[in-house]
Amino acid sequence: MIALLLFVLLALVDLRLAALAILLWLILNMLLGRDSVYSGRRALIKTKRAVYASFSGGADLRKTLLQVSRGMKILGGRVEPSQLVELALNVSRKRARHRGRRKMLGASMTVDYTLPKGPYFKIHFPATLRRSAAMGAFPSLKWDAVRARLLAGRSKVSLILVLDSSASMMYSVRGILTALRAVEREARRYRDRVALVVCKGFGATVVQHPSTNFNLVLSKISRIGLDDFTPLASGMYLGFNMALTERRRGYEPVLVIVSDGNANIPLEKHRRVGRFIFDPAVQSVLDVAAQIAKSGIATVVVNTKHREPTADAGDVVMSGTELLIKVARITKGDYVGIVG
Repeated sequence: MIALLLFVLLALVDLRLAALAILLWLILNMLLGRDSVYSGRRALIKTKRAVYASFSGGADLRKTLLQVSRGMKILGGRVEPSQLVELALNVSRKRARHRGRRKMLGASMTVDYTLPKGPYFKIHFPATLRRSAAMGAFPSLKWDAVRARLLAGRSKVSLILVLDSSASMMYSVRGILTALRAVEREARRYRDRVALVVCKGFGATVVQHPSTNFNLVLSKISRIGLDDFTPLASGMYLGFNMALTERRRGYEPVLVIVSDGNANIPLEKHRRVGRFIFDPAVQSVLDVAAQIAKSGIATVVVNTKHREPTADAGDVVMSGTELLIKVARITKGDYVGIVG
């Protein structure tokens, strides 16, 4: 309002002074508001090829970052974008596992049995006795008949990968591969369950249900084309519902959104949660993000086409990068922008 009054007063005196004042105001706004889009972040790492911003709360965030980033050469070295994606996934995994352990009422639930691994394990007595009887050694017990309990609980993590496969992602193939390599390394390292949700056209579909076999996910991805519109809100909503299902099954989900943020198809039916925005596609994305935040699901947003914004333009005009950063801020998650 003050800038508008100043412009009117200068315009009454001289239009050239008014134009110069507007130009100076835009330059100052660009310089002073460069980091305003990252407002509320708890950690920020910028390199030439990627940006990492964490909006998650918790007093132990710095300790977690130091723990999971051990071995990364932040100073004086070259940090690959996939390393920052792995960092975000690892931070979210630790946060999800910690949240899951706090929700557990007792010891982990026994869901099956397996062969003993290591010198210390818990014996699954029913399976051990059945195996001993099948070997004809009952009531005596042999080492070959011993079976260990397979434990599962909310401390187990399930990665829900929401992949934007619209036409605009054709220019972000390198970013897609970077995100997939990071997810693959994390999933294989910790034996996490991985699910794949693909959004394109006018909706989203579940391509792969949660499984520890990441080769199934890779085989499905190889048959996905990059074309059509970007219903990002539909993909996020379907991934959100799958995350709730995984939580009911005893797994703590981590939602991984891989997109360039150029949403152009809204949800057909949804309840507006936040304030009104002119673009219905952007409105739908932010409303789904508010639902994710309300459920407390850990979220990692990977922008495959990061463009450093000059300033926070508000809700009227919003680029793909600004939209994805806002999603990470609303969900109190982690944002990784890959400079394409």
